[in-house]
Amino acid sequence: MSKHIKKALKVAVVVFAGYAFATLGNFAKAFSTAKAVFATTLIGSLTSKGIEAVNANFGTKFTTRTPTAPRQIVYGQTRVGGILAHIETTGTDNVILHQVIVIAGHEIDSLVKVKFGDTDLTLDSGTTISGSTVFKATNTKYKNTENENKIDGNGTLVQLTFENGSQTTANGFLRSQLSSITADHKFKDCAYVYIKMVHDAEKFAGGIPAISFEVKGKKIYDPRSGETAFTDSTGEQIGSNPALCIRDYLSNTVYGLKATSSELNDTTNAGGFNSAATTCEQQVNDIDGSAQNRYTANGFTNFSASGEGILEGLLTSMAGRLTYVNGKFNVFAGATQTPSLTITDDDLLSDISVATNPNSGDLYNTVKPVYTDASTNYTAADAPVFQSSTFLNADTPSGESTANYVKQLEIRMPFTTNPSTAQRIARIKLNEQRQTQTLEALVSL
Repeated sequence: MSKHIKKALKVAVVVFAGYAFATLGNFAKAFSTAKAVFATTLIGSLTSKGIEAVNANFGTKFTTRTPTAPRQIVYGQTRVGGILAHIETTGTDNVILHQVIVIAGHEIDSLVKVKFGDTDLTLDSGTTISGSTVFKATNTKYKNTENENKIDGNGTLVQLTFENGSQTTANGFLRSQLSSITADHKFKDCAYVYIKMVHDAEKFAGGIPAISFEVKGKKIYDPRSGETAFTDSTGEQIGSNPALCIRDYLSNTVYGLKATSSELNDTTNAGGFNSAATTCEQQVNDIDGSAQNRYTANGFTNFSASGEGILEGLLTSMAGRLTYVNGKFNVFAGATQTPSLTITDDDLLSDISVATNPNSGDLYNTVKPVYTDASTNYTAADAPVFQSSTFLNADTPSGESTANYVKQLEIRMPFTTNPSTAQRIARIKLNEQRQTQTLEALVSL
């Protein structure tokens, strides 16, 4: 793991009452707590720095053209824009437009949809041309039999081909269309789409359409089975499991933190990635009564984003915490943890310090979740606001029942795409911030 990351990691002994579910009778009695309390909690909430790293999930998500854009990282299933890596025109009067659009800087599982503006392209079953599978858009909106430059007799105006990032050679169809593309243009380790469009003043009256994609993103390693896939042999989408996505980012040697396998707690004990991954896959009821995974992560970021910010964003999707202790990363999903260790007087090297107020001094009684809604093309949306009457009553002074003591907490969840999950996470966070007691103790190793 890189030195600057290691220097940033601090190890302390902190007990989070409420989160770690610790109880304390008196200092002479032993108390039990989760293993997470034996390290500083590194990351657990989305700060302004974290928002900068993942805020694009709440944006417009269309393809852009910029010479210095970083490659994207895509986890789970989501909608993304792309980076225009090559653009060229050919034909008489430059009537043919060629675009190579990079979706991600790694192999992805599959391309689900191509969107021109708000229109989903309908594609045929594909034809092999120059060794590549080439698809034609069949939308009437993008056909014109009267266009003399049409691709075929059906009036096709749009063709495309796709590489998922595992390619080791240049795309044959792309090479056959452009002399400027050679065998060296492999776009290695990049998932991309090549789109060929015929100019048509009627069908493309508004100019080049805004292009975006819905994809199933990175294939993830699952230490429980040893598989690297998006969907495992049981049909579970491990590519959208937040705990496994976090593990991927921590261990990745290209864009991640380069943590070695010895620095990752892959056990089924509290704090283990195996345990957290299983918790994320537990079935809970959706708003409509159907079963869904407890937590999923579906979103994107990029290679140049703050590592801390990326981890913060992923952790919001599982109401999670990340710690580093005894040379290992540990992750905890937002669910009750079983105590795994007992501290007694014999372990204490100093008095226990008790803080009863939050560091910020802020207590909230209402919460508003903000997430990206998969049912509306992954656009930003607000889930219903939840207000705790218990917290509001506690915050309202006696005799002030007519005054407004509502204090609202806004939770932003860039990797959450389901309203039911967003509401559950928001409620967990509201309850968590009311647990204001913090205990600190110095103990022997």
